[in-house]
Amino acid sequence: MIKDLTSFISGICLIILSAVLFHEANQLSPFASVFPYAITSVLLLLSVLLIFRSFKIEIKVEKENVDTVKIFLLIIVFFAWIYFLERTGFVLTSLIAFNLLILVNSGLNAGIKKIALYMIFGSIFVLLLYFGFKNLLLVPLPEGLWLRDLQS
Repeated sequence: MIKDLTSFISGICLIILSAVLFHEANQLSPFASVFPYAITSVLLLLSVLLIFRSFKIEIKVEKENVDTVKIFLLIIVFFAWIYFLERTGFVLTSLIAFNLLILVNSGLNAGIKKIALYMIFGSIFVLLLYFGFKNLLLVPLPEGLWLRDLQS
């Protein structure tokens, strides 16, 4: 018997998404399809675990107050990140966007020391992602049009 219908339906939808992504990855070259296959395999495994969990654990969701201003600010930050990604480059845009997300989500309720710690570790994480993708996986990330114009 299903105890958590939301998790069950989510797991089924994610399995369907995994199948679509596997099909799309088949159209790529063998070298280019390695990363999509790996991510899709992890998604498929987690989806199956979610379905199994839906039979054991019931999750009760309490109605909480939704801060529409916070949601609106988060959406603005995400769209600004997408807009400025090509113009300012991955590193600068991601550092600014990630730290703005921390500020908006915390709402200064966590304390200045904790927020500063989150920002430092988040910035280190963004830099590690950049160097990992750029140097280890050889993924070309946006360098920024403004930076190229200044170098010319």
